[in-house]
Amino acid sequence: MSSWSGTIMLGTGWALIDARIGNSRPHSHLAHQISLAVERDLDIGGDEPMTLPVGQAVAIASHVHHRLGPKGALVRSFYLDPLFRADARLAARSAPVLLAPAAAAGLGEIANAVDAKRWASDYLDQSPTNPLDPRLSAALAIPDDLSTARALADVACLSPSRLREIVGRDFGVPPAKLLQWLQLQRAMRALAAGGGLADAAAAGGFADQSHFTRRCGQWLGVTPSAGLGAFAFEIIS
Repeated sequence: MSSWSGTIMLGTGWALIDARIGNSRPHSHLAHQISLAVERDLDIGGDEPMTLPVGQAVAIASHVHHRLGPKGALVRSFYLDPLFRADARLAARSAPVLLAPAAAAGLGEIANAVDAKRWASDYLDQSPTNPLDPRLSAALAIPDDLSTARALADVACLSPSRLREIVGRDFGVPPAKLLQWLQLQRAMRALAAGGGLADAAAAGGFADQSHFTRRCGQWLGVTPSAGLGAFAFEIIS
């Protein structure tokens, strides 16, 4: 199996993915990833390799390079970034951390969007968190396409230097990288709505389909066709 397949429930600042693992390469992203080994042990490769026993879940912090295996294994992964809840920005870690058995079991029991958001809120309430800067949070909640750091700074009523400082603290990247992550999310929503790769690239503000493909590989470790094309999407408002 070279392509990924499964289902994706996609909300604002979160996603729940049930997947058969395909090809991927080590990658990192702005979301914290919590992955559950559903039917067999998983191999977590990357910066901190480990074996995840079946029935257990591991939290992989944002910016940690990782790759899941083996091919064909079933994994349930929950992705959380600060856009989910502005009062709960997860602290960065350097190594994957096993979840408590109750939290892992709860992840496995999610059946719908209400369950998913409740589980994520409970997880955040039990984790070390810090609030997102309210000016940045308000600016990112605006539905307009903020395609440049200058536009984001203007909407947030911040100087470019202050914006760089706040985005670096709250997301761990410069503003340009945060905007790339938001572009990718817009493109994925276009795919979820039934658009093709060219439509998704345009919706995300990428220069062309090749640009979208490169960014997808950088952030997700897969190409859009091999990593997203065989998924069934559900968009949650």
